Amino acid sequence: MYEHLNKLPLLDHDSKIPLHKQVEELLRELIKHPDFKDGELFPKEVDLAKRWGISRNTLRQAIAILVNENLLVRKKGSGTRVSQNRITTNLNNWMSFTHEMEDMGLEFKNLSLKAEMVLASAKVAKHLQLKEGDEVLLLQRTRSIDDSPMVYFESYFHPRIGISADENFEIPLYEILGNKFNVVPVYSQEELKAIAASKRIAGHLKIEKDQPVLERRRVVLDTARKPIEYNICYYRNDWFTYTIEIKRTI
Repeated sequence: MYEHLNKLPLLDHDSKIPLHKQVEELLRELIKHPDFKDGELFPKEVDLAKRWGISRNTLRQAIAILVNENLLVRKKGSGTRVSQNRITTNLNNWMSFTHEMEDMGLEFKNLSLKAEMVLASAKVAKHLQLKEGDEVLLLQRTRSIDDSPMVYFESYFHPRIGISADENFEIPLYEILGNKFNVVPVYSQEELKAIAASKRIAGHLKIEKDQPVLERRRVVLDTARKPIEYNICYYRNDWFTYTIEIKRTI
């Protein structure tokens, strides 16, 4: 797996530059190697120490610097990984996911998309203020900036909107609602928590069952505070971080 280790430059043990500083620079280059997509396991310390003819303490000194810079993440029992480039978004304001990511310069695409009419469960009916068993549109999407799933959405829409499974959902959702159905999302009631991925969610996100994910439940309301959409998002926690700014009352 790490055949390129044998191609790494050797250290100059006669140099005036401390060994741990030489190692630090070589590690910075190693992090950029194509084998290390964000989050993948870093080579074992024993292998690196052997390659460079140094003690593990010297190696750990260099690794510690990169850990402090958030370039590497070290976890006891699971090894050292290259840090994941997380997407940070805040909860102070809200907009469609597509527009939120575009504001960050990120272009997301649909890896999978399915729209169908289903019968509302008790929970969906409660959030949309319907009767259990009423027919609603369910839109399921797995999205990412590349070919590796990053977030999975399930959106249920109130039938009064008139939106159907025949819409072109490659267009941002709230543009469809506003431009075609004259429905303007104004309020969002949100709940965010960490959960263990079920087998079904793990399958959508291509992760291991029980791996932690961020679950975000959102009820979207119009200007009259009538429910439009009940949305459940499952974010890979190695990709997303949510922040909120709170002002203290004086």
